[in-house]
Parts: sequence; structure tokens; C-alpha cells
Amino acid sequence: MKALHWLLLLALLSIACSRKVEDAPAPELSNKTAEVALPMSTVNIPISLPYSDLASILNREIGELLYEDRDYDDNGGDNLMLVVKRTAPMRVGAKGDYLQVKVPLNIYVKGRVKSTLGGIFSNASAPQLQQDAQFNIEVTLSSKVQVLEDWGVQTQSQVSFKWTERPYLEVGILKIPIGSLVEKVVEQQLSRISATLDAEAKKQLQFKKQVAGYWKQLFEPIAIPGPVPAMLYLSPDSIYLAPLVPDATALRTTAGIRTTVLLSTTGDVAGAKRPAKPMPNLRINQPLKENVQLSLVAGIDYGTATRLANENLSNQDFSFENGKHNIRIEDILLYGQGNTLVAKVKLKGKAKAGLIGKKKIDGTYYFKGTPYYDAKSMEIRIKDFDFDIKSRDILLQSAEWLFKSNFRKQVEAQLRYPVKNELAEVRKMAESSLKAQQLGDFLQLSGRIDRLEPGEVQLSERYILLFINSSGSVTASIKP
Repeated sequence: MKALHWLLLLALLSIACSRKVEDAPAPELSNKTAEVALPMSTVNIPISLPYSDLASILNREIGELLYEDRDYDDNGGDNLMLVVKRTAPMRVGAKGDYLQVKVPLNIYVKGRVKSTLGGIFSNASAPQLQQDAQFNIEVTLSSKVQVLEDWGVQTQSQVSFKWTERPYLEVGILKIPIGSLVEKVVEQQLSRISATLDAEAKKQLQFKKQVAGYWKQLFEPIAIPGPVPAMLYLSPDSIYLAPLVPDATALRTTAGIRTTVLLSTTGDVAGAKRPAKPMPNLRINQPLKENVQLSLVAGIDYGTATRLANENLSNQDFSFENGKHNIRIEDILLYGQGNTLVAKVKLKGKAKAGLIGKKKIDGTYYFKGTPYYDAKSMEIRIKDFDFDIKSRDILLQSAEWLFKSNFRKQVEAQLRYPVKNELAEVRKMAESSLKAQQLGDFLQLSGRIDRLEPGEVQLSERYILLFINSSGSVTASIKP
């Protein structure tokens, strides 16, 4: 009977030692990846209207003949004929903050004097004397141009001219001053020119139409060719406009588009490509900054991360309490789920279980952790690395000692990914991509990188992403 008892005991021990722990179910985690809050920057777009273009428009819209009166008897019988002509093309320039239009004019005037000689002659047959003269004058129209928040244009024009010699007509022995009469006619015509200038300014200075095309193009991702292909993403939010400044050759301003700027080597960044939204009203007369916060993204795909993890951990034995407990990692698979990095680990091992022998560990279990960037070592590392709760429940039945050991910390310490070389490559790529980079059909991007600082780590469907904050300057110029 004693022999039979021992056989039964050995059988039970054999069953205990050969028992396999079932595989743990995969953790239930949210698949939603939080969008990284990217810094906002201002991409400046210089806008100019050459004076030569504005002068061409004005000369086309305003003809050479400005006024013509060839009847002595009209205007209440003023006995004057008057013709005002433009003698040369109008010139557009600037003085201070004012746009100036110079109009060279020729004024032809002809006067008549009639006398009945005390009633000897009738009014119809009275003798008359006639005399004509010509005067040249240059008129200056000064206009202050302002762009409104609704993209409309407002002008405030002022007219000035000056006689070098007061005009008069010599009719016989008479000198008839005609300055006030001529000035009245000239002022009427200048008011018409001023109104035309204001109307043309509102018609031609279509900043909204011009900028709207640029605004829409900025939402389109731009492929950056090179040894490491990348994508450039912009997501405009608002528009600023600096004051209009007349300079030597053109009326100039700068549109500042507030946007995020993201350069990614992976392409699958959450929220990187956003749908275009309507262009908002202007924020006018705002000081525009030249510095820009450019976000760069480098990534390690899960395949590479898994390969490196297996090189460091696969088939590595871990021993605890002087060999009392032994465990081996046979395989490891890394993937992301939401904001959590998951390690699917196949474990094999034995643990002393008191007098009745050893318990075997043989199954697949799940760890969870949070990736972060370690600035000192320039590596992506993992923190808060621990068993998923369902894996923990299973292992507590067969390997409670595992939770009292430093096994998790040892594995965590091996999950590290140097990115020093990648950071250097990303900087080169960023600097290269900002040199005369074409944005759609009208814009060309140029800029430089001054500072580069790695920051937040995010998980996407395929990559462990490292966001790199950088500062520099970016300008979008309009191609001719």
C-alpha cells in the first residue's frame, strides 16, 4: 500500500510540473490616439501692387480729354470756352504713408467781351473781342489706403494743385482774371479723377480673392523628396494683415497666416491632414513675427522596434533568488493601441513551489507601458512598464514571485531606441525641404531651422512617433 501511495504522489507531482498556463487574452484598450497639440506659427506672405500696374489701370480708365466746353453762352452765358486735357500718362508713387497720383494737365481757355456801347448796338450785333490762352498745371492726388476686416478697401483721397502764375485773359486793353473759374472746373474734374481712383482701388486691390487661393492651397499636404521621403502639413487657423506701406516702387503689405507646420517622415500622424475651412475675417494692422515653430516628426515602425527588442531580450534567461526561479523570454511583439505601447511576450520558465516540486510557466502574456523621450541618453524609452491586468491575474496563480522580483524593470531597461542619428537626419531633411519648396501653383516656401528640441512621443497605427519642436523662420513668397 505504501508503494501505491508513493506512485500516486509521483503522478500528482508529474501532473503539477507538466501543467501549462493558458495564454492571456489581449488587453482591451482604446484605439483612439490623442492628437498632439502642435504649436501655432505665422507664415508670412508678402503682397505687393506695383505702381506701374496701378498707373496702367488709371490711364486706361481715365481718358485724355477730361473736360470740354466750346460754347460762350452755356453756363449762364459765361462767355468762356474751356478744354482740360491730360498731356501725359498719370504717374503713381508715394510720399510718406500716402499713395500719390500725379496728373499733368493742359488748360485751354478762350474768352469773349461784348459791348453795346451805351445802347448804340443791339445785344446780338454788339461788337466783341476774343482772346485765348493755354496753361499747364500738374495736379497731385494723395490717397490713404486701408484694408478693412471684411477684406474691403477704404481710401481717403486729397487733391492739391498750385498755379505758378495766376491765369488771366488779355482782351484788348482788358485783363480778365479767370483763375477762380478755371479752378472750379479743374476741381470738378479732379473730384471725378479722385472718385475713379477710389473706385479702382476698391476694384483692383482684391486682397481677399488673392489670398483665398493661397489659403486653400496651404491645406494640401506637400511631398518632400529625398533619401528619407517626408510630408509637410499646414493647418491654417487665422489671417493677420500688416499695415499697407507705400515704398519706392509698390504698395506693399504682408499677410500672416497663423498655422501649424508639421514635417513628418512617417505620414500617419493623427490629425496631420485636416479639411480646409473657410477663410476667416482679417485681423488688421497686426505686428507679424518672423519666427516660426516648426514641428518635425520622426518615427520607428513597430517592426523595427520588435526586431530590436528581440535582439536584446529573446532567448535571454532571467534568474531570481539564487536560481530558485527561472524564466526566459522566447519572443516579443510590440504594437501600439491608443496611447499605450503593448508588448506581447511569450514566456517559459520554472518556479520552485515548495515541497511538491516546480511549477512551469509556458504561455503568452501582455505588458503595457508608455513611451517617452529621454533627453540625456537621446533615446525613446518606456516607463510604467507592467503586466496587463488579465495577464497579472493568470500569473498570480503560478508565479506570484514574479511580481516581487525586478523582472519588469529588467525588461523595461532593455526597451530603448537610440534616435541620435535620426534627429540629425531629420534636421538635415528639414533644412533641405525649406529651401525653395513649392506650395501649389502660386507659393514658394523658404526658411531655416535655428533650434531643434525633441519632445512628446505619440503612438500611431504603424509607428512610435517622436515629435521634435524646432524654431526658425518660414516665408511663403508669391511666384511671378
